[in-house]
Amino acid sequence: MRGSIGVRRALRNAGDGRTMDQLRADVFAGLLLSGTPGEASVRAEVFVYIDVAALAGLSTNPAELAGHGPLPAPIARAIAFDPNSTWRRIITDPHTGAPLDVGRTRYRPPAVTADHVKVRDRECRFPTCHRPAHDSDLDHVVPYQRGGDTNTANLIGLCRRHHRTKHTPGWHFHLTDTGQLHITTPAGRRYRSP
Repeated sequence: MRGSIGVRRALRNAGDGRTMDQLRADVFAGLLLSGTPGEASVRAEVFVYIDVAALAGLSTNPAELAGHGPLPAPIARAIAFDPNSTWRRIITDPHTGAPLDVGRTRYRPPAVTADHVKVRDRECRFPTCHRPAHDSDLDHVVPYQRGGDTNTANLIGLCRRHHRTKHTPGWHFHLTDTGQLHITTPAGRRYRSP
């Protein structure tokens, strides 16, 4: 980053009209976007929040760089469309903006999704178990490793004992669109949990 001081000074001395803070931000963004070939790279996770219109170039609404503040739309687009960037789809509640679904890129759900599942389920989803859901484990009905999404439509609350049972051979779980859980035991018995 020491070289960036020289770059800022050179730009400033060349008559660039930007403030030092603007120059710092732009030099930092340039370093972030270009990198230097041949050097060992460090993988960092940077969150940039941008609306669809700004991402498509239809507006100049600023994006937000998490933990920093506003980021000009052209820089956010450059970050988003860089071949080394990772896109993450996040579905938010239209009323609160709270994340509801983090897609396949995350195994653990955000707190708001976990809270939603625990409030919805109330108790362990295993038939005849009445342990409170707020003490339960959240489990993917379609396993995460097999393409199961981390969202309210694929997560259920199971107490630790029944969570372990679910992962023993012969047990099969299926969650319908209406939220009804169908369980088939190794002996072929079928149970439903509304």
